[in-house]
Amino acid sequence: MDSKPDEFMIDEKRLSEMKNWAGFLGILMIISGALSAVFGIFIFIVGAIPGIITIVLGLKLRDVQRYAEELLHSKDQAALNPLIGSLGSFFKIQGVLIIVIFVFILLVFLLALLGSFAYMGFETVY
Repeated sequence: MDSKPDEFMIDEKRLSEMKNWAGFLGILMIISGALSAVFGIFIFIVGAIPGIITIVLGLKLRDVQRYAEELLHSKDQAALNPLIGSLGSFFKIQGVLIIVIFVFILLVFLLALLGSFAYMGFETVY
């Protein structure tokens, strides 16, 4: 390899850009999650769960921002591990949420299809 082991190989401009966007989106997700949780409680207690999950995702992005800031200042590539860990957690939670949403949509579709078949089967003709 041509690079030295102690050389900082991360593009600081891109890392700074990612830090800024992670912080901005983290704040937006925390605010929208708080609003969703508050309004969800009025509908039903379970309605607050999506808001709480959104707050957790926003906090993960804020962690990414903090770790990216530390990495920019320290220039130590070992500081990259917590950043990648927080991003990995964010992606895992998002992935699980997307899978749950797809399963929910599929169940609603199947129940609607089953309901339409049941309705057509119980229809009487005089």
